[in-house]
Amino acid sequence: MKKYFIVGLIGLAMCSCSITQTIVEAPSNVNMPKNAFFISQSGTESNLLQTLIDLENNEMVVLTYNYADLINVTRTGIFLNPNDYKHYVVKGTDAPFEEEVKPSKPTTIEDK
Repeated sequence: MKKYFIVGLIGLAMCSCSITQTIVEAPSNVNMPKNAFFISQSGTESNLLQTLIDLENNEMVVLTYNYADLINVTRTGIFLNPNDYKHYVVKGTDAPFEEEVKPSKPTTIEDK
């Protein structure tokens, strides 16, 4: 009986460690760009926003995802030249947080 319990526990651990991939597909009524150039990505507490250039008409498009669902495609009406972004490097600085360090004030007359 112990062997079955140990085998079941190992099987459960292996199943919980498996990696899955979610493929998000846009609904048929959404005007999703077919050929796009990725510019940047940012996020909020519950949404992920990706900025693209639609290469068919060089328009900036913002895709909004909520968890694994595409919830909004915003066509901005801003036209960009994709060649300006050809060698652009996206750095992983999404919502950086740096605490400002203020210099401490002197407490005695000798410290001044």
